[in-house]
Amino acid sequence: MKTKIMKQLALITIMVLCCHQSKAQLAHKIDMTEDNKLLGLGTQHIIKSDILKEERPIIISLPIGYKDTNADYPVLYVLDGLENIKHTVATAELLAQSGLVSPMIIAGIESLDRAKDLTPSKAGEGVYGGAEGAGIPQSGGAPLFLKFLENELIPYLDTNFRTHPYRILEGHSFGGLFCTFALMQQSSLFDAFIIQAPALWWNNQEMIEKAKTFFQANSNLNKTVYFGIGGDDGWGMRQELRKYIDIVKFNAPNNFRWKHEEVGDEDHSQARLLLNYHGLRFIFSNLKNTTLTVDTFDKSNFLKEEQNLILKYGDMTRRPAMDYVKLYSSLLEQERILEAIVVLKRAIEAYPKYIGLINNLAKLYEKANQIEQAISTYKTAIKISKKYKLGYEEGYIKEIKRLE
Repeated sequence: MKTKIMKQLALITIMVLCCHQSKAQLAHKIDMTEDNKLLGLGTQHIIKSDILKEERPIIISLPIGYKDTNADYPVLYVLDGLENIKHTVATAELLAQSGLVSPMIIAGIESLDRAKDLTPSKAGEGVYGGAEGAGIPQSGGAPLFLKFLENELIPYLDTNFRTHPYRILEGHSFGGLFCTFALMQQSSLFDAFIIQAPALWWNNQEMIEKAKTFFQANSNLNKTVYFGIGGDDGWGMRQELRKYIDIVKFNAPNNFRWKHEEVGDEDHSQARLLLNYHGLRFIFSNLKNTTLTVDTFDKSNFLKEEQNLILKYGDMTRRPAMDYVKLYSSLLEQERILEAIVVLKRAIEAYPKYIGLINNLAKLYEKANQIEQAISTYKTAIKISKKYKLGYEEGYIKEIKRLE
C-alpha cells in the first residue's frame, strides 16, 4: 500500500512539474525600448584594440537572471558574431532553461575582414575562389587575431563581467578554420571548441598536415571538441574534415573528449543552427549523463557530483529537472524518504520556480515527521504561487492549518 502511495506521489510530481514548466516559459520578461522594440540579444561594446590597430565591435549577451544574482558564468565566444548572434542566443537560452547546458555569457565577435582575421596563413596562387591566379593579399591574420582574443577581448570580459574560467570558442567555415588553428596553436586559451564546417582546404590543407604532428606531440589534452558539418556540404569541407578526424582517431590524446558528426541534409550555410545546438549539447553532455542511479545512490556522492559540475561550469549549473524527479521518484518508490529529500532539496535549489517540487518536498517532510520544515516549505510555495500567479495558495494554506 505504501509503495502504491509513493508511486502516485511521484506521478503527481511529474504532472505538476510539466504543468509548471509550461507556465514558467511565460514568466521571463524581455526589456523593451521606449518605442516598444524588444531587446534581449545583447549590447554592442567597442574595444579599441592596440594589437589590431582598430576598433572592434563585440555583442555581449548576458544570461537570463544575470542582474539578480552574484553568480559567475562561462563564456561562449562566437566568431562572425553579428551573423550568428540571433540563433545562438535563442538556442543557448532554451537549452539552459531545460538544464541541458549551463547559463552562459555570449560574446559575438563581429567580423570586419574575415579573410584577414580568420585565416592562419597567406593564401598564394590557386586559392579556392580566387581569380587569375591571384591570392588573397590581406590573408594570414589569425595569429594576430588570436593575440587580440587572449590579451584584449578575454581580459575585457573578465574585468567587466562575472565570468567563470570555462571558455568555449565557436566558429563556422573560416571561423571553423580559425577554431582549428586556435586549438592547435594555443589550446590552453579555451576549454572547449565548436568547430563547424571548417574550411580545411585552406592553403593545401595545411591544418590537416599540422594535425599529424600536433596530436602526436600531445598525448594528454584535456579539451572538449565538437566537429560538425552539414550532410549536404560540398567540396573542401566534408572530405577534408574526415581527413582531419582520421588523424584524431589514430592519435586521440588522453582526456580528449570529441565528437564528429554530419548533420541531416543541410548544406554549408544551413547547418549552423543545428551544429550550434548539437555542439552545445555535446560539450555539456555530462549534465544529462550521470553515473548515479538509485541502486548505487549515496547522498554524499550525489552532492559532491553536483558541486563538481558547478565548479566546472559555473554557479548556475544544473541538470535537467526531470532527471532530478526520476531519481527522487525512484528513491521514493523504495521508501528511502530521507535520501529523496536530499535530491528534492537540490532540485528546488536548481529550479526555485517549480512549485510541484516544493509541494512534494513539504509532503516528504511530513512523512519524515519533520512538521516545522513541512510548514516552512508550504509557506515558500505560497510565495512562489503568488509571485507567478499560479493559483495554488488556497490549497497550501489549508495544508498549513492542517499541520498546525
